[in-house]
Amino acid sequence: MNDDEIVRALKNGREDGLEALIDKYASYVGTIIRRIILPSMSENDAEELASDVFIAVWRNPKKLTGDNLRPYIAAAARNKALSCLRTAKQWHPIEEELITADGDFENEADRRLLAEALSAALKEMEAPDREILVGTYYYCRSLKETAFELGITEGAAKTRLFRARERLKKILTERGIVYEN
Repeated sequence: MNDDEIVRALKNGREDGLEALIDKYASYVGTIIRRIILPSMSENDAEELASDVFIAVWRNPKKLTGDNLRPYIAAAARNKALSCLRTAKQWHPIEEELITADGDFENEADRRLLAEALSAALKEMEAPDREILVGTYYYCRSLKETAFELGITEGAAKTRLFRARERLKKILTERGIVYEN
């Protein structure tokens, strides 16, 4: 079945639509979820979350179209995984992954202060800015992948990323964190 046929079957409550959806998108949904929750959570958790995504789509197919099925499923998978991490209190602060003390800082105290400043600055930012920065840098996704996850064009993602970096730089500069080449 193609996406239009899958959506039609889901909207009519046909189980073959759900089966086709799972057959076509199971690995895609699993990949999105694993990128977010592993290694914090188990493979079983990833499989359970994938099932939850498909059940949610099965129960509420009203907004689906053949054109938005893939992005809709991607967003649902991302949201389920992030929600699960938050609920399980497994959310790792972004600074642990982005900041390393490999010679860039004289000591651990400097690294910790910078990590705290970065975390506070990200919390202060608007959700779209935070999402593009976290998706691109924290999850090490390409701009194309991040754009797809957010349901925007690659050009829009590039513009949003540029503006988000400028806002982050401004916030950090205002707090006395100065970037030096």
